[in-house]
Amino acid sequence: PEPADAAQIARRLAAGEWVVDLRNRVAFADGHVAGSFNFEGDGKPATYLAWLIPWGKPVTLLGDTPAQIADAQRELTRVGIDRPAAAATGDPATWIRAGERLGSFPRARFADLADVHERGEDVVVLDVRRDSERANGVIEGSVHIPLHQLHGRVGEVPDGTVWVHCAGGMRAAIAASLLDATGREVVAIDDGFEAAAGTGLSVTRP
Repeated sequence: PEPADAAQIARRLAAGEWVVDLRNRVAFADGHVAGSFNFEGDGKPATYLAWLIPWGKPVTLLGDTPAQIADAQRELTRVGIDRPAAAATGDPATWIRAGERLGSFPRARFADLADVHERGEDVVVLDVRRDSERANGVIEGSVHIPLHQLHGRVGEVPDGTVWVHCAGGMRAAIAASLLDATGREVVAIDDGFEAAAGTGLSVTRP
């Protein structure tokens, strides 16, 4: 892919193209190009990216190393994304223009969400698991939009800070990045769903 500098990344985002950050979800949450999406290079990025990206949409890849970009490019070729438009590696601070700041959002566990509920804070809990996964339990009052539908249904997410969860954390990170790119306040729950029941959260069967 063509090497991308900060100005080109900004132009591609402004044009509505997808800029995909392949770094792990911890690094992404700590600092990323505002408007970019997080599909971890070690977490089957081709599966989830191919599921979500509009067909034919140009994609720019950001990663830690050229090897990470190359691995992702091989995966994406298998699902019909033959040639990323551009790519950049290295320090995320070099991916933004002078005077701009990296975006970020917090990560948490289900115990932290339980504390928020205990304090009476009004937050949105968004469950991005598949329908079949919810058969084993849901957090009472949570909003359900499966990850693969979220990009087209962002407008259905209620107002307020959104605490996003899945079954283990990876899909929640993708969803949090999608919401963060639209300007929403998000918290990515990086925790196994089985931990929710032991925190005092009300987990029920739908």
